[in-house]
Amino acid sequence: MKILALNSFEKSTVAALYENFDLLWIENQEYGEAELSEFPDVMSQEGFRVDKLRELLESRGIKPNLIQAFVATGGLLHSVTGGTYQITMEMLQDLQSCKYGESPANLGALLAIRMAALAGTRSAFIVDPPVVDEMPPSAHITGLPEIGRRSGFHALNQRAVAQREAANMGKPIKECNFIVCHLDDEISIGAHKNGVVVEVNDIRAGTGPMSARRAGSLPPVPLVDLCFSGKYTQDELKSLLMEGGGFKAHLDTDDIGEVVRRVRSGDRKAILTLEAFMFQIIKAVGGCAAILEGHVDAIILTGGMVKNEYVIGRLTESINWISRVVAYPAEHETLSLVEGVIRVMRGAEEAKNYA
Repeated sequence: MKILALNSFEKSTVAALYENFDLLWIENQEYGEAELSEFPDVMSQEGFRVDKLRELLESRGIKPNLIQAFVATGGLLHSVTGGTYQITMEMLQDLQSCKYGESPANLGALLAIRMAALAGTRSAFIVDPPVVDEMPPSAHITGLPEIGRRSGFHALNQRAVAQREAANMGKPIKECNFIVCHLDDEISIGAHKNGVVVEVNDIRAGTGPMSARRAGSLPPVPLVDLCFSGKYTQDELKSLLMEGGGFKAHLDTDDIGEVVRRVRSGDRKAILTLEAFMFQIIKAVGGCAAILEGHVDAIILTGGMVKNEYVIGRLTESINWISRVVAYPAEHETLSLVEGVIRVMRGAEEAKNYA
């Protein structure tokens, strides 16, 4: 069974063709400024990107009708439970209108359904979009009725590595408890209880540990004071929290490799900043362990930072008393998409409906 997996970004589309779980080829179609300047926004690029994908398949000698299924990363939709979703008209309308927010990822499902139409199939899906929310009602409550907590995290990668670790253990995912730490430019740390993510920070709201450029969760009263200080406009402050915080704010770099080099050279500010970063992650992991009542089969580390042996070594030393620590250094987003489709096509899971 051939499956085409698509991942759409602001200035590119990643396309990968699989034969079952085997990757046949992957290509990142990057678009030039001149090409994109013709379009007022990313959503208006749908037809342009479909044409580029058709040209790509033609150059590879692949006719669309030889592909049995198409899958894309999910965009910003209303909250859903985890799983594989057949692309529906309701989903396409919400993504195309950006009803729940603008993102290049919103294009993915539109591209997948268009390519599926060319192939003469209705087998078009998304898998574990970033709006997966499986937290219990009590987890959404804060001390102010006007502000609720929500789930917004690296659902595709977190759930994929949890599935892989459960398979490695020879157990069904519904019998496993994991703490999954996605460590990258954005950080999400989730408590997975019997296959359900019952607690996780919301990266869309900027909560959780600080990271390369994100400030992370902050004390509310000083933050309110900063909001009304006149120092920043609303947009400037949001940009600071989401793009100008973390290592960038403290050390003027967002490169974890550079931070570690400074630490090893004895830079005291770098040492303190990295210790603070570790402290926040350890605290979040400990909180997830409490939510799971101490029953943790494994702590799974994944994301780009897992390639940094110094960071992962230090982190493992601090949390391996809770449970064994395993690392999945690569994200393999396209493979995660394909795995979700194959589970449905083979009857291991049912495709879910978005409504």
